Amino acid sequence: MRNLVRAEWIKFRSVRSTVIMALAAGVLTILFGVIAAIQQRDDAFGGTGHLGDVMPGLQVAIFLFGTLGVQIIGQEYRFNTIRPTLTAAPWRTRVLVAKLIVVALAAAAVTVVMLAVCALIGMLLLDPFEIDSVDQRVMWATVLFAMGWAMYGMALGAIVRQPVAGIVILLIQALVAEPILANLVHAAGPWMPFQNGVQMTARSGDPELLRSTLAGGIYFFAFTVVLWGIGAVLVNKRDA
Repeated sequence: MRNLVRAEWIKFRSVRSTVIMALAAGVLTILFGVIAAIQQRDDAFGGTGHLGDVMPGLQVAIFLFGTLGVQIIGQEYRFNTIRPTLTAAPWRTRVLVAKLIVVALAAAAVTVVMLAVCALIGMLLLDPFEIDSVDQRVMWATVLFAMGWAMYGMALGAIVRQPVAGIVILLIQALVAEPILANLVHAAGPWMPFQNGVQMTARSGDPELLRSTLAGGIYFFAFTVVLWGIGAVLVNKRDA
């Protein structure tokens, strides 16, 4: 298994688009954080600053992590490199697990760095600035959600086997379909995986429309694990 993870890591870091996307997630979040902090300072912000005030670009990073998840499996099918991969390692589930470990840890590493830098930006540019117990919960929950959304993207990539289609589905689901459906049919709100899961990255959720923050996070990860399992079954059943 260690050799599989090493091989997948080599693939990940040797593909320019994945490295650029991972770096862009962190850089854009930090850039938006600087802009938000300067704007609040210039507007004579009167309250206490918190982590969320310097992370308006977080959802952009989250979507890029999902895109990484789609690409780590979808690109193999697109460029037909999946055949030599599965020939060298015929245990397909183990290959998928190795890919998941690499993309999830990459998302987690970038998230940790960007959270630390955004916290530093808040301390330097906002006065007063405080990281309270809620912010601490948001920090580790954001790392978990980044890993989970990368896993979600990988599941879609394994199911559709086309990176462009997987990315489009990912974005439409999160940005269009779920918000519209949840607001039109309130009873559907608790069943929207992204909307419930992304609450983990905010200081407060929307208990009237969605599940509570904890319940929403649990539901999101349960849904993601099931979707990833479906993708793994299809990868094992279909021809490469």
